[in-house]
Amino acid sequence: MRLCGADEILQHGLKVVGFEVRRQTRVRRSRNMERFAAHFAASAEALSKLWFDLQGALDFVPVSRHLDYFFCSVHVLAKYPTELELEAKFKWCDRTMRDWVWSFWLPRISALKPAKTVWPETWQTTFTVTVDGVHCPINEPSHGEWSKNPEYYSHKFGSSGLNYEIAICIFTNRVVWINGPFKAGKHTDIKVFRAALKAMTPNGKLVIADLGCRGEKLIIATPNSHDDPEVREFKSRALARHETFNGKIKLFRCLSHRFRHGIEKHKIAFEAACVIGVYMIENGSPLFDV
Repeated sequence: MRLCGADEILQHGLKVVGFEVRRQTRVRRSRNMERFAAHFAASAEALSKLWFDLQGALDFVPVSRHLDYFFCSVHVLAKYPTELELEAKFKWCDRTMRDWVWSFWLPRISALKPAKTVWPETWQTTFTVTVDGVHCPINEPSHGEWSKNPEYYSHKFGSSGLNYEIAICIFTNRVVWINGPFKAGKHTDIKVFRAALKAMTPNGKLVIADLGCRGEKLIIATPNSHDDPEVREFKSRALARHETFNGKIKLFRCLSHRFRHGIEKHKIAFEAACVIGVYMIENGSPLFDV
């Protein structure tokens, strides 16, 4: 099976979630695209490219049933339903869905991260990337001694969470770094930056980050009221551009809603959502120019 065209992916994906071809043909394509995005958070163009690349990474030829499980997996990322809700929609038993979603497709989508997030060997400008920490809510892990676990406390939403670091090239449409997860209450953005990305930043180059990364003024350029108006505007646009990517991945409810499946699976889900986010900006939804 070599389905890779956007129209084929659009039609098949809608059929999987309950829109028969007869219903699809009664409305405009734009309406079907809205239906598709409502169930999968990404466009048919982005998922068609993802499906094509996944086929190249498989050691077998996928059939229609495998594509059904692929769509189920992306739907889990996008809507994060319970297993009982999944059973009602897809008509498969919970064990079948668990095996295909969490043990097969999501790990394989996540495994594309090294190919889709490449740190450049050289930089042509002084400013390199924007860096931001993304907090995601999770069920609070037990502490073992106390009733609360403060190491996971996220100040962004007042409960337990994980922190991930994302870097985006300022002058290209590329996500170049994803790191995590870290305990949101123990690992602040600046601490996470110092753990790895600081050493990767070439001498004489600067990254742009918000005030959560204060403390490395020779490497990190943060918003500053003493900047010239042009520099202040440049930093503001760069950070706003970064937030548009954060907004794309937060369309996936597995990241924006409280996660129930443990930290190991959260890492898989986060990286898979980021990979799909990269396919989105490469296929019809690019980041704006600074």
